[in-house]
Amino acid sequence: MRDDDADWNEMLAEFRSLGGTADNICSRQGPFGRGLFPVDPGKPIAIRIPDNLLIGIDDFVFENNKVRIYPLAAVGDRERAFLERYHQDFSWGEGGRDESERLILMMQELPDALRESLATTFNLDIATTEPSDEAIQRNFLGARVIEYKKRRVVMPIVELANHGPVGSYDLADGVALRGTFQGEVLARYTASDSLAVFRSWGFASEEEIALSLPIRLPIGPRTLRIDDRFDLPKESERLWVPKMSIEGNEIRLSYLMLGNRRYPRLSKGIFQKLMQEAGVEGAAEIFDRLLQMNQLRYLELLGALEDLDAAIAPTLRKMARYQLQTMSFCVGTRQL
Repeated sequence: MRDDDADWNEMLAEFRSLGGTADNICSRQGPFGRGLFPVDPGKPIAIRIPDNLLIGIDDFVFENNKVRIYPLAAVGDRERAFLERYHQDFSWGEGGRDESERLILMMQELPDALRESLATTFNLDIATTEPSDEAIQRNFLGARVIEYKKRRVVMPIVELANHGPVGSYDLADGVALRGTFQGEVLARYTASDSLAVFRSWGFASEEEIALSLPIRLPIGPRTLRIDDRFDLPKESERLWVPKMSIEGNEIRLSYLMLGNRRYPRLSKGIFQKLMQEAGVEGAAEIFDRLLQMNQLRYLELLGALEDLDAAIAPTLRKMARYQLQTMSFCVGTRQL
């Protein structure tokens, strides 16, 4: 939609009357596809989705290929009408459904063995997801949620902003995005790694950190278990230190950072500190083994993708390369 499009302006007018903020924004095609842009690049943009338009993901249903709000949901009539029309005219019905279906269908083109490996080794459930209406709807909504006040809510309007390193969401009062953008309005979807970005949104993006795949590694009489539970709102405030638990002979980390482009000494330093607390010797060598195991799995993925001409193959190759590149930012040790 152009900024002077009557439907777009009418939608924004109703959005503002419901308590929302939408200053200096328009929607049009850009280098990343459909996105948000400032009407005047010399002025800041401001978007704020108020609480009354942030509806829990479980309150969304689909009827006759249209987004609907569950009849018994605690939503006002005007809010319900606005959200249903918004999704039909600017999101689900304006390419959102097709994008979700396209990703699932592209994953179906991959060989069965590779799809199974993507699902089991890389936790990419979409690799083995059948292209049903329910799966397409679930993928669509899942790419537009944010955790707000301990609820997973679906964001209107701000969800049109593409992923980038510059903008960040403000969750103090509603879901807001503000700033000055010379070009496209971008928002950082996550502070996780390239694999997590692909898992949630289906594209490849170069990220600041690389996390370990889920791994169980024997270390003498004990077992080290690395999970894949990176909690962005909490963990990013703790310098990427995972939660550690010890039960019997199993040491369990909620996740493990393997590389950091800004702080290349940090990953191994964190791991060594945790292993010291757990009474494990030889932490530096164990970390190197974990790093090698991850590198080998991504290299195996690149090998499996090498001769494939499937539409999704270039994106998967790029994601794997980004992960390997970021893992290389692990040099020395920072004492904690």
